[in-house]
Order: sequence, then structure tokens, then C-alpha cells
Amino acid sequence: MKRQMKRFNNQIIKQCITMLMLFWCLGFVMTGCGKDITVPSYDDEVIPAEEVSMFAIICNLDDVNEKITLRAVNYETEITLTFNGGADVRDKYGDILSMSQVGLGSIVDVVYDANRDKLISLHMSEDGSIRKMEGISGAEINNLEKTVKINGTSYRMNDNISAFSDNNEIGLNEICSEDQLTIWLCNDVVCSMYVELGHGYVRLSDYASYIGGMVEIGYDVIVPVTEDMLLTVREGEYTLRIAKDNDVGTKNVEVLKNQEIDVSLADIAIEPKQIGSVLFKVTPSDAAVYIDGKRVNTEGAVDIPYGKHKINIIAEGYLSYSASFNVNYAYKIKEYTLQSEDGSTEGQSSSGTTRKKNNSNQTTEKNTSTEDSTQDGTTQSNTSENDNVKDVSTTTGTKTSNKVTISAPVGASVYFDGEYLGIAPISFTKVTGSHIITFSKLGYLSKSYTVTFVDDSKDDSLKYDDLISITSLIE
Repeated sequence: MKRQMKRFNNQIIKQCITMLMLFWCLGFVMTGCGKDITVPSYDDEVIPAEEVSMFAIICNLDDVNEKITLRAVNYETEITLTFNGGADVRDKYGDILSMSQVGLGSIVDVVYDANRDKLISLHMSEDGSIRKMEGISGAEINNLEKTVKINGTSYRMNDNISAFSDNNEIGLNEICSEDQLTIWLCNDVVCSMYVELGHGYVRLSDYASYIGGMVEIGYDVIVPVTEDMLLTVREGEYTLRIAKDNDVGTKNVEVLKNQEIDVSLADIAIEPKQIGSVLFKVTPSDAAVYIDGKRVNTEGAVDIPYGKHKINIIAEGYLSYSASFNVNYAYKIKEYTLQSEDGSTEGQSSSGTTRKKNNSNQTTEKNTSTEDSTQDGTTQSNTSENDNVKDVSTTTGTKTSNKVTISAPVGASVYFDGEYLGIAPISFTKVTGSHIITFSKLGYLSKSYTVTFVDDSKDDSLKYDDLISITSLIE
């Protein structure tokens, strides 16, 4: 019995000693050998926020990575900030916006934490000097004078002006007059532009019967029909209208941004007109004969479309002759004899029309003849002096005695206001004003640039980036 009691007491003593040892070890660990316990801390608790305000333009927005890039309006400072759902984003009326509702080019008041490059708040500017103009068409950008003409009013451009299209920043010269824009101004100075609707390209084919006529696409593009045209047109759906004399044809077209479409006019081509040949025998033989106001060579038969026409005959010392006649035959000889001014010779014509004196017509025809001669002489002179300089037939601006040379992109077709000039490198007549230069190459995306030329008695040299290969976009 005593042995059992002794064994029981020994076990209790051992258990107590074990418990004391455990408590001692635990205390040693907890106290770190007598050192105080340090509670982990975070930067947000240690480094206070440094709030900085900024009057800026939004120039990039990455929703996936929650980053926004801002550029100061009046000086060259750019910063990229992170943002999350806690950022306070509002319109100028104080209503809450999501970040996806904020557009590139917008002028905003921003507050951010400079210690963490983190966006705190972004508000559309409430400053009365800030103005947003939407749906602007036909804006004329003059990079030389640093101005933008909007609805007839010229505005100065900010030195740090920015331009955007889709979700990218672009150069000002990539904006065409056909584009539709949103424009932000501060104190009536243009600070940023955003392309709401961009432009694509329309190439005409099977157009031969309309050469010399006019083609119209939408409200912005109305130009003469020339060979190998490539027209820059705002993206959208339109009715293409093409006309020559009394013949008119229409087609529906859809223009896609930065894409080129081919529009065949074969189904609306002008049917060939029936032609009659007329041999004019006129006395005196050196008399000038005009058909529908255009002088014709009467040494041989003249081909004239079926229908009604007007003839004018004039000669020095004779009374002028004017009448109408109808062509409805394959071939016919028509004889005319003018009456001298002193009345010494009686004239008869196959039409039997009485001749009368018409000094007004005589003067007009002589002036027309002189102008035609002068124009022909000028053209021949320009061609001989500038064999390697392409002439342009644009209806806007004034031609100068200088030239423009485009050295790149090499091998691309060059179009000036839609008119085909040739393959780069190329030189052409310098024409004042704002114009669109377009480059096209098989297998590459077409590209347009806006240029402005002035008559400064200097030749201009231009060089542009290579066109983007379509296959590179697919890969």
C-alpha cells in the first residue's frame, strides 16, 4: 500500500515538473528572450498620402490593368496612375461615372496620391473656360499657322495639343477634313481632339464613260471624275451619285474606317451615244466653226452625237452665222456661205436659215478662241520646263511655280485630293491651301495625311512612314 502511494506521488511530481517546463518554454518563445513583440505594419499606415491636384487631358485608359495616363494641359508633364473602384469619378454636374464612360481627350480635374501614383478623384472640369464641341465636321487643321478652322472660325492650337482615335493617340496630320471630331478648348484654345468618325477609301472602277463628269459621296466629297481615283470618305453608309451631262447614276456604298473598298460602275455605265458624221463646207474656207460652243476642225467630217445642236460660224469681214440643227443621220454634207459685211455676196445654207449680223456672238467666239490658244500654249510650256513634275488638277488652292517631292513610302501609289499622281518617290506641282495626300499599295493598309502649303517660293520635301502590311495584322 505504501509503495503504491509513493509511486502515485512520484507521477504527480513528474507531471507538475513537465507542466512547469512547458510553461517556461512557452514564455521564452512569447517574450523572444526578453524582447518586446513587434506587430507587422503596412506602408499605408506608415507613409501618409500626399494629395496632388492636376489639370490634365486623358491620353490613355487601360481598364484591364486599371491604369490611366494623364497629360498636363499647359506644360509637358505626363503621369500614369493606378485606379480601382474606390476612385471618385464624376461628370461636371457631380453625377457618378464609371471609368469606362470617361473619353480620351477629355479635360479633367484630378487629385492623386503622389506617394503611390494612385488616383483619388477624377472630375470632368467645371471651369467655365472649358468648352467641349461635338459632332464637328469639315475642321481645317493648319499645322503651319497652328490653327484649326471650325465652322468658319479660326482657333489657336495649344502647344501641347493631343489627338486621339479609338483608344490610341495619333498625329494631327492623320486627321482629315472628312472626319467627324470632338474638340476640347480651354479659353478658346484647342487642347485636344478625338475622332468620333474616321475615314476609309473608295476606289472607282469601270468609270470610263463618266470621265469629265462629277462624283458625289455624302455631303463632303464632290469632285471631278478622273482616271485611277481613290477618294477619302468618312466612314458610314452613303448613296454615291455620279453624273456627266444629262446622264446620272447612283449606287449604295458602305465605307469602313481605315479600309479600302472597290466600287464598280459597270451596272450604271453610260450607254454609248449614236454618232453621226457631218462634213461642213464653209465659204470662206478660213471661217471658224463652233458646235455647241466648241471649235471644230472642218477639214474632214466631224463626229456629232444624235440630237439637237447649235452651230456658230464667224470670219473676219463677214456677218456671223448662228443656227440650230438636228443630227439623225449617219453621214451628211452641210454647206454654208457667209455674207460679207458690205452685202456684196448673198449667202445660202443647206438649212435655209436666214443669216443675221451678230457682233456679240462674233466677239464672244473670238475671245473663246484666244483663251483656248493661250491655255494650250501655257500647258505646253509647263510640260517642257518640268518634265519630271506631275501637274495636278485640284479645284482648290493656287498653283505655284514650286514643287513638292515625296520620297517615302517608296513604291506606294500617291493620290492628291483623290487624284492619282504616280508612284513614290514623286514630285508634283505645289498648290496652296489644305489638301489630303493618300498612299495606297496592294497588300497594305491605305493611309491619308493632311498637308498645308503656302506660296513661299520654296520647294517642299515630305517623307512618311511605311504602310502597314495587312498580313502583319493577321499574324
